[in-house]
Amino acid sequence: MNGDGTTAAIILAAGSSSRMGGGRHKLLLPLDERPVLAHVIDAALASRARPVVVVLGHRAGQVRAEVAAYLEQPGIIVVENPDYLQGMSTSMRVGLATLVEGTSHGVGQRERSQAGVDSALIMLGDQPLITAQVIDALISAWGASGKRIVAALYGGKRGNPTLFAASLFGELMEVTGDEGGRRVLERHREEVESVELGDAAASFDVDTWEAYQEVVEMWGRKKEE
Repeated sequence: MNGDGTTAAIILAAGSSSRMGGGRHKLLLPLDERPVLAHVIDAALASRARPVVVVLGHRAGQVRAEVAAYLEQPGIIVVENPDYLQGMSTSMRVGLATLVEGTSHGVGQRERSQAGVDSALIMLGDQPLITAQVIDALISAWGASGKRIVAALYGGKRGNPTLFAASLFGELMEVTGDEGGRRVLERHREEVESVELGDAAASFDVDTWEAYQEVVEMWGRKKEE
């Protein structure tokens, strides 16, 4: 059991949208009259995760302006990653540093961060169909399982987000390049609790224009249900 620990959410929202094309910023594309990123922030805020750290980078000023109302909500911490072009890991490190700065490491599995959290969900800013229910299911599994990592499965396939105990933050901070916590997860396979979440839509991203169109169609179908 992991007790009544607090879980933070780190939303990686700094990427350059290089695969989207057309000069579009994927996080600012409209979905039901709101930017893609706003949907992700809403889901995090509606969940049990606190604080919610949003890491900006590419066109940070424009993103701040277009989702200002969401970034001003209680529980939100906004930080910028000046090195976002060096890959996703740099944004993850900035987000984690926001939580762990000043923390003494090596105090065991129950290590807590300066922000008072003892685990964190690594989320992607371009998955607008993510829900608070998905986030809370992972947090509940963390509390019940005693495992240091909780991984999301969608139809048996691993997806995002992934939850890591604070005792793994140091290892996550050492990841480099354009990846998140996959390497740390593989290193600690025996400490992973996998949670089947069923609805694959929650894991869909909008990396490309075609993927965005698919997500728009899915959103329309969900509204009709």
